[in-house]
Parts: sequence; structure tokens; C-alpha cells
Amino acid sequence: MEKIVERAIKRYIKKHFPNELKKIVNKSHELYPELMKKAPDIGGKENTLANNLNMFILVIAYYEASEHLIDGTAIDEILGDLYVHYKWLGAFMNLNRKGTLSMMQKKLYKSYREYTRKVKEKQAHGEWRETWGIIVDPLNDPTCFNFTLIGCPLVEYAKKYGYMELMPHMCALDHKYAKMMHTRLIRTHTVATGADSCDYRYVPDKSEFAKNYKGRIV
Repeated sequence: MEKIVERAIKRYIKKHFPNELKKIVNKSHELYPELMKKAPDIGGKENTLANNLNMFILVIAYYEASEHLIDGTAIDEILGDLYVHYKWLGAFMNLNRKGTLSMMQKKLYKSYREYTRKVKEKQAHGEWRETWGIIVDPLNDPTCFNFTLIGCPLVEYAKKYGYMELMPHMCALDHKYAKMMHTRLIRTHTVATGADSCDYRYVPDKSEFAKNYKGRIV
């Protein structure tokens, strides 16, 4: 995922600041290892969710390397570019298609439960203390794919080092991901907006619930 995001960032720089491309890329590569040293130990490659933090720190490296030219507005455009480049994935992962939702529930709920088991095991040995917690299918609802993330290492990093202005734009990635899958993400609260968890409810975008929902979405 990091390589995919970096390619999109480079496309953005080439479009808006072509003469600065080499300078910004080189500087970001210098900064990235130093920024990573500040990250909490959440398991690295052993943690299936760690790429989310790595990706955020990559964005921060480009934010700093560009002297804040790659800001929240730029991130929004970069996410739009990613959607355009990868929306073809929706042909393979369309939750409106019969059987796709149940397949996703079966596969990902199993993966998240295994993650939860591993986190419990690691934390019993004093490791992975700052990783996400997951509650699988808290709604007990077969008409959607849902889970709750407890805590957020990205927000903790952003708060500690002064990058909270980037968080709403990073959180927007989840909505782009949902759109690719022909789903609507109903998320009413996030850690970035002051809650202690983020609720995720992915519903097929052609469902009556998706069409008629008028509540809060963040």
C-alpha cells in the first residue's frame, strides 16, 4: 500500500510542482526513517494493520519534505487520484453482488478475530501496547460488514508530533475504499474527532439503508 500511495504522491508533485519532484522525493526518503523511529512499536510486519501507520508516516515525510505544500487539500486530490486508478477493483469486490457480502464477512471476520487473539497474546508479554483493538461484528447484523476499532496509533502520533490537521484527510481514505467496493461507509465517530473508537459499517450502496440513511457520517 505504501508504494501505491507514494506513486500517487509523485504524480501529484509532477503535476503541480514538476521542478521540485526530485528534491521533495529525496528529502522525504531522508526524513522517513527518522519519523519512523518516533512511531510506537505495534509489531511492524507481524501486525497486519501496521501498514496504516507506515502509510501515514510516509505522508508526513512528504508533507515535511515539501514544506507543507502536500497538505490536507493535496491529500484529498491524491486520494481522488488513487480512486481513479484503482476503481476497477470494484469489478471484483462489489458488495451489491449476491454472495460477495457474506464472503467478505466470513473472510475478514475470521482475520480480525485472529488479529484480536494475537494482540491479546502479544500484550500479555508487554508488546503491541499501542496497536488498535478490534470488536468484530458489534451490530450482529448480516446485512452489513461492521467492526469497531478501539484507539488509533495514527491519532496518537499526530497529537504527539503536531499533525492533527492531516487526520480528517487521512480518515477520508476509508470512504474512498468503500466507494471502490460499491459500498457506503456509515461511520458516526472516530478517535480523530474525539471518541475512543471508530465505528465502521459498510453497507451495499444500492441497499435501502444506504440510500435512506441521513445520520452523522465522519
